[in-house]
Amino acid sequence: MFEKHEYSVVGHSRVNMGRYLGIIAGLLSSAVATLIAGLIAIAIAEGFTPSKQYYILPITSTVFYGLGYLIFDKYAWNWPWIQKIFNIPSVGGDWSCKGKTIDAEGQVTYEWSAKISIVQHWEKISVQIETAQSRSYSVAASIIKNENAGPILMYSYRNEPKPGEVELNSHFGYSEWHFSKDLKSAQATYVNGGGRRTSGIMEITKN
Repeated sequence: MFEKHEYSVVGHSRVNMGRYLGIIAGLLSSAVATLIAGLIAIAIAEGFTPSKQYYILPITSTVFYGLGYLIFDKYAWNWPWIQKIFNIPSVGGDWSCKGKTIDAEGQVTYEWSAKISIVQHWEKISVQIETAQSRSYSVAASIIKNENAGPILMYSYRNEPKPGEVELNSHFGYSEWHFSKDLKSAQATYVNGGGRRTSGIMEITKN
């Protein structure tokens, strides 16, 4: 239920990043092939004669691209020096939330708290919120980079009540987070639809 899904980063092109990975993979495969050929030539010049036949498995650019993609997707995109180049907002981690449900007149009708877990890779993300009564998980998301302040996270979600919460219904909703520049806190709003038409605000701090 809580699997990561694709998300977009406005101002960042994954297509261009794929091209860079392809170029690097091609250069590495060529370098390895040249190195192996050079070592074999040196061995032959030194009179080395193998006692049996050896087979060398080719290391193609596809192998380097696959390994490079896996490393970049899970780890390298968030390395400080790469962040300086591509500036991909990193919002993953565990967060604490204080929320308020607001009625149509703007009055607070309910206060609640929640634990939030964001798992973010370069290509996919997952936002999970757990309260005493329900759990929600993101189904689509976008991040907007903001040069003058922190980034903005916008996502839609599904919410499921916990067992025994007969007064609550499953529903969908939309939430928008405005992060501080240091990415340590966020001001957020949400709007529920479907079986629960409510809205509210959230104060979010990183653990």
